Amino acid sequence: MRAKRHVLLLLSIFLAAALFLSCSSTEGQGGNTTEPSAGAASIVEGFMCSDIYDDNPVGIDNDFFVDDVVYIWLSWKNVTGGHKVKIVWVDPNEKLYETANSFTSRDGTMTTYYWLDTTNSAPVGRWIAEVYIDGIFMRSYAFWLNSVS
Repeated sequence: MRAKRHVLLLLSIFLAAALFLSCSSTEGQGGNTTEPSAGAASIVEGFMCSDIYDDNPVGIDNDFFVDDVVYIWLSWKNVTGGHKVKIVWVDPNEKLYETANSFTSRDGTMTTYYWLDTTNSAPVGRWIAEVYIDGIFMRSYAFWLNSVS
C-alpha cells in the first residue's frame, strides 16, 4: 500500500513538472518569414534623401528641416508593363498627402522618385511615407521633420 502511494506521489510530481515546463513565459512572441512570389513587384532599394541628381539619391538621411524638399527614391524589380506607384505621406497629426505617378517598364526594372515640398507650417515630428504599387502596400519609410530654430 505504501509503495502504491509513493508511485502515485511520484506520478503526481512528474505530471505537475511536465505541466509547469510546458507553460512558457514567452507567450505572444514568435516570428515568421515569407517570400514574395517570384513575379511580384518588389522594391530593391529605397531611400529618403534631400535631392536627386542624375536619377540617383543625394543626401540620404531620415532627418530633414521644415522648408526642405524631402525625396523618396525607389528602385524596383519585377515591374514589366504599366504600373501606378502612390506615396501616402502621413504627418505627425495623421493628416494624409498623396503623390502618384504611372510608369511603364520594358525590362522589369525601374527607378522612381517622389517628393514632398514642406513649408514653415509643416508639422514637426515623425512622418511616414507609405509606398503602394497598383494599390498594393509595399512598405513604409519613417523620417523626421525638425524645426529650423
